[in-house]
Amino acid sequence: MKKLISVLLTASLIMGIAGCGNKTDAPADTPQTETEQGNEQAADAGAPAAGDAGTTFGIEPMAEPTTVNLGYFSGTLHAVPFYIMEQEGFLDELNIKFEYQSFINGPAMMEANSSWDIASTGGPGGLNGILGYDVTVIGSCDNDNILNLYVREDSPIYQAGSGHVDGYPDIYGNPEDWKGTTWVLPVGTTMHKVLGSTMEKLGLTLDDVEIINMDVTSALAAFKAGEADGLGVWISVALSAEEAGFKKVGGAAINSDIIPTVMVATDEALQNKRDVICKIWELYYHTVEWCYDHPEEFAQHFFDTCEIEGVACSEDVAQAITSNFESYKLDYIIDYLSGEFEDPTGQASRPLNGTEKDMMDLFDFFRGLDMYTDADREKIIENNKISNEIALEVKEIIANR
Repeated sequence: MKKLISVLLTASLIMGIAGCGNKTDAPADTPQTETEQGNEQAADAGAPAAGDAGTTFGIEPMAEPTTVNLGYFSGTLHAVPFYIMEQEGFLDELNIKFEYQSFINGPAMMEANSSWDIASTGGPGGLNGILGYDVTVIGSCDNDNILNLYVREDSPIYQAGSGHVDGYPDIYGNPEDWKGTTWVLPVGTTMHKVLGSTMEKLGLTLDDVEIINMDVTSALAAFKAGEADGLGVWISVALSAEEAGFKKVGGAAINSDIIPTVMVATDEALQNKRDVICKIWELYYHTVEWCYDHPEEFAQHFFDTCEIEGVACSEDVAQAITSNFESYKLDYIIDYLSGEFEDPTGQASRPLNGTEKDMMDLFDFFRGLDMYTDADREKIIENNKISNEIALEVKEIIANR
């Protein structure tokens, strides 16, 4: 079984928001992984052509073999297109190779930013990278919509049924059923934001409920043991909650929430590896289109990555998770990043691009929890740390082909 390079994580990083730190250089001569050995064997056997006219999707290959250090977020849908572009031979055709660094949370990924050039992460990880490290957000990856709220079958929320909230027919319960309940979920995460969004739609606030902070795996175990009135979990843990018989009463998709995941690059890579970063950026969204056109292969690749990374998953679960994939095709993401949107708070001195709009909505939720400040908000916008520059460069490259 192929193995990605794993980065050991300390428990303090799992939920923490990491502060500033000095960078250290990555090792110069990293041993070849089994993944890379397998890729070379596949290349020797003759990798299938992936695009037209000898290039992948019309992208011009690098003139020389080029290695890019990839921060890989284990067990997530937004990371899988990177794995697929390698496994399907797209990278080989572009004369590009990945060196993997694997992570299971955004803060740890950002702290180790000297070990990678480009990565994908959740919105909170992107904010952490912008404010604590020399990292820039360069695009949206997908809408992280498998973030669900569960109760037990005998809960008054579930027993009240759905349809009591105007505009959100799949939220269960009345405000009085939710008020005073206790929820177990990871605080300071997008799961926390989904509960806040649900409270808002019920005419309540987070002050109307009690929250116990636990990572999603521990939260599910505690809920099974009878703790709390409700549970907030994501991705495969959410499916495990449903398999255990718990009832979904709210969630990101139910709320029509936009929970952004983002592509990020280090400022050093944007300066010194810009050509290859542009090619990978464009290839990522072509690979998203490939995922939509090849749903069975997409699900298999996701399952394979979970096995490689040691993430609990079955083929059925992989199929269920990938069927909820909500990402962006190339033309759409270029238009989204080229567009101009008003800042809902009126604080920005200029219009926002699409990814900025979504990320600042997330930022404003965390600012409401006193995790960030107005000065942090100004720093992000004034320094263009959620940038559309790569998208605009790719747009020009495509126009000139």
